[in-house]
Amino acid sequence: MTGMNTDLENLGYAVRRLPPYTVIYKQSHPHLKELVSDQAVLGRQTSITGRSVIRIIEPDLVVRTLTHGGMLRRLTGPRFLGIGRSLRELRVSAYLISHNILTPEIMAVRYMKKGIFSYIDVVSRLVPGSIDLLTYLEKPSGDGLALLRQTGRLVCEVHRTGVYHTDLHVKNILLGKDKSPWIIDLDNAYRFSNLPALLKRRNISRFLHSLKKWEGRKRILLPDGWQEAFLDGYTSNG
Repeated sequence: MTGMNTDLENLGYAVRRLPPYTVIYKQSHPHLKELVSDQAVLGRQTSITGRSVIRIIEPDLVVRTLTHGGMLRRLTGPRFLGIGRSLRELRVSAYLISHNILTPEIMAVRYMKKGIFSYIDVVSRLVPGSIDLLTYLEKPSGDGLALLRQTGRLVCEVHRTGVYHTDLHVKNILLGKDKSPWIIDLDNAYRFSNLPALLKRRNISRFLHSLKKWEGRKRILLPDGWQEAFLDGYTSNG
């Protein structure tokens, strides 16, 4: 625990035990430890959708109650065997931000242990006026190719830092108010000292497949040349 605390302190976080919770929070925002420990369910419901329940707790902060995805969602729901994934997300997020890559800053992590399981909430900065790329592409627009080209640049920048997002798909890209792409859900990301080319290709293939899947379901209509636009953005930034 001491080693973990030192590691987090170097990233600007503090750790406090406030029964029944343990809270990891930004030292620059000490009020967060009380804010996230004084009630069982944090914040108010929003229309924001995702793998986890998302609520607003301050005008510029959102909280996610973490749940498993896929088959594990039905079996274990919000129960996790430890907080390793959340700590990895915190560290990868801080690392990408230090490299000027757009991803929401994690402000706090709260967890409660019940037996062998942990129940986890993650508090992040809100990306104002944001919309995920899938939702944006549902309505035809004249800037689809430009946005996919920008997304290709973003993915290249992420890869250049050595980060591999194992679940990179169209819903894990947010567009801010100025339509700049942000990468999210970094609990599925890992850092490498030198990201292998095979993983880069796998990441790109997964992202392109996610677009094809939603087009096949008639949810979006991709513009002509969409794949070339993404790859052009990726390679022009390489």
